Amino acid sequence: MKETKEPLAKFHAKVTRGGQFTFPLWTRLYHNLDVGDYVELIIRVKQGDGVSRGMFVAKVVDKGNITIPKGLRDQMGIKKDSIVEVLVIKAYRLKDLFGDRSELIKQLSLTKYKLLTKDEEKKLLSF
Repeated sequence: MKETKEPLAKFHAKVTRGGQFTFPLWTRLYHNLDVGDYVELIIRVKQGDGVSRGMFVAKVVDKGNITIPKGLRDQMGIKKDSIVEVLVIKAYRLKDLFGDRSELIKQLSLTKYKLLTKDEEKKLLSF
């Protein structure tokens, strides 16, 4: 029989007009999550006598705003001012995935591009 594991974090959040909620700063710091990292999330919403559940993957951004995908919001009946329960299941840290290239990936996730010098290009092309 499989054992149920604890989530990395669990918190409640109020949904904004744009379908967003704030990923708490202290939770990000505690789990060493940085801009550009990704998290697997389960969200729960009370509906009548029951609970609706959904899952998605979100990118950690500078202010900690996470947008619940519109299709998921629509299917779960999540509106502005809804309270959702958020469970953080798994984290994917850029530095764990990309090692010494994580700073470059982080910068690209923030600015979308980077101008390269000839030496930087050479370093990126060397394996």
